[in-house]
Amino acid sequence: MAIRETPGSKVMAPLSAAPAVAGHTGGISARMSKRRTAGSASPDGDARTAFWLMAPALALYGVFTLLPIAATFWLSFNSSAGFNTSASFVGVDNYTKAAHDPIVWKSLVHTFIWLAGHVVMAGGLGLLLALAVSRLRTTQVFFRTAFFLPHLVSLAVVGVIWANIYDPFFGLLNTALTRIGLGAFTKGWLSDPALVLFSVNVASSWQGFGLYMLLFIAGLQNIDRSLYDAVEVDGANAFQKLIYVTLPGLREVMTFVVSLAMINGLKGFATVFVMTNGGPFYQSELITTYIYRLAFQSQDHGLAAVLCILLSLLAIVITIIFNRWRARLSQ
Repeated sequence: MAIRETPGSKVMAPLSAAPAVAGHTGGISARMSKRRTAGSASPDGDARTAFWLMAPALALYGVFTLLPIAATFWLSFNSSAGFNTSASFVGVDNYTKAAHDPIVWKSLVHTFIWLAGHVVMAGGLGLLLALAVSRLRTTQVFFRTAFFLPHLVSLAVVGVIWANIYDPFFGLLNTALTRIGLGAFTKGWLSDPALVLFSVNVASSWQGFGLYMLLFIAGLQNIDRSLYDAVEVDGANAFQKLIYVTLPGLREVMTFVVSLAMINGLKGFATVFVMTNGGPFYQSELITTYIYRLAFQSQDHGLAAVLCILLSLLAIVITIIFNRWRARLSQ
């Protein structure tokens, strides 16, 4: 057997072992390559595997989302007086009825007013409180928790609480106004047609502002403090810091808060239903409450289905307009 001395070492290795080792290593590599090739699935196999993994979720989505959407479209072209009655095809009669129903148009206007009011009151109050609370040091956690607590209360409970606050005889609001000498300003907050929509919207905004406040506080914490130092060197006052540093730094958070407030505004139902049920004289009626009234009180499911489609189209249009506005801001 030939012996080879490796350079720089005294290790002796058999020369005839090298080819054997190389051949053995090559065989192992070939077998591993075959295993990897056999184990790797084809694109068709990956697609089938992905489909079966998604099948349960797709089935649930189809049953609880796509099927109700299809049923709503089908019901909008039929006349049905209840769940246990047969439906008859009426074509576009339900759409014509909706176009000539004055309550539909009134509830649509109220929905836009409600939406704008919720964005301004809940979003604006959240921004103001975020600016104030973020300046605190020792009590910031306490106030953040205290202002967020209303968001943990359901809208139905919020409606009951504020209905008692607005009580014209024993409510906290009118009693407080009387005690401080402003009895002339006491109102029937839920019975006055000119005030009812605003009063209910205040209750709904009270429930939502805490979440928006926390989002704004998170945005304020991400603003680079060196920007404030730079404008202070230039002699900027507090208002100028707000305009030129704080608000531009909150642009992304603002767009998110506005979109979230719009979604919550379009879903306005529970507070109105609990506090006024759309009254008095439909002055607080929203699209959502009118859909409930038609479907479960008047048993006019065809017209209610038309309004569901109208609400969906409204949400889509508002989303498209908002996304274009947000894209323009980001440029």
